[in-house]
Amino acid sequence: MKKIYWFTFVWICLLAVVALGPRSGHAAKAAETLKVAYFPGWPGAFQVGWANGWFEEALGMRVDFREFDTGAQITTAMASGDVQIAYALGTIPLCAAVSQGLDLRMVAISEIYNDAENLVVRLKAGINHPRDLIGKKLAVPYGTTAHYRLLGILNMFDIREDQVRIFDMPGMEMVAAFQRRDIDGGCTWEPTLSRMLEHGGKTLVSPFMQVVAGYATYGTVSVTGHFAETQAVLLAKFLQVVDRSIRYLRVHPDEAIPLIATKAGLDPKKTDAIIKEMGFITLAEQLTPAWLGTPERGGSVETHLKNVAEFLVSRRNIDKALPSYGHVIAPQFAMGLVSP
Repeated sequence: MKKIYWFTFVWICLLAVVALGPRSGHAAKAAETLKVAYFPGWPGAFQVGWANGWFEEALGMRVDFREFDTGAQITTAMASGDVQIAYALGTIPLCAAVSQGLDLRMVAISEIYNDAENLVVRLKAGINHPRDLIGKKLAVPYGTTAHYRLLGILNMFDIREDQVRIFDMPGMEMVAAFQRRDIDGGCTWEPTLSRMLEHGGKTLVSPFMQVVAGYATYGTVSVTGHFAETQAVLLAKFLQVVDRSIRYLRVHPDEAIPLIATKAGLDPKKTDAIIKEMGFITLAEQLTPAWLGTPERGGSVETHLKNVAEFLVSRRNIDKALPSYGHVIAPQFAMGLVSP
């Protein structure tokens, strides 16, 4: 989802590794406040628990939710000990950080983007089939899950990257360019996606088709390896509230949406529309081969993270991918919370 500023990332990682030991250790031991990173304007089920005070009630401590604009900012803050948990961290910044030496663990899936992130094309651009994209002008924020998704769509229909014109463009600029007809389409996430649909756009390839082809995109709940090792009980309690929030959203959507809207900074109607475009899966559903799997039997997420890392290598965002990303996935913290 959020973009990484690649040209500064390597230097940031070097500085962060220096700070990792003492500062993250201090943060993990601090019992007064748990600091959680999240993206403003991006609604999620966890905001039900936040609004209701469930996190502080379960953890017995203050929980400080801190706003960040990019995934790179979040992973840097985690490395320095400024935050302990990242909520909705995309697989792109997660893989980039891990591949460059940061010790992070993915402990859960925050949401599946589904219709909340997709390629939108202009109705009058003469694009009725994916192959009609050849020769068209498309925009996407480089180095994001949307970028990964766009190139996946091209690959699904045997379209080479040099057969289309792709521009690096953030959300608000993309909407303006779309309205001016400077571009024929753009791949992005909410709320930019809805604005493009409102200004004469349509989606071209269903999220289901993309998932089947192996191009699922989703957010993660991630922590540093040190925090996972030293604060396992605290982490399990946090995940328990996340799961409770997801279940509440499913059963009581009318009560949950206003709570989420308040914390996301959106109006309830817009929040409801975005939430309906996403997928929220319980911990029990995540601990299956389709997703995280278990320590004994891994899931498809491991393969997906490897594919994302190879994508980053192909874009020259990282030098090389790790042999495996199985060690990054840590489902054991959720396993004790799920009834057999």
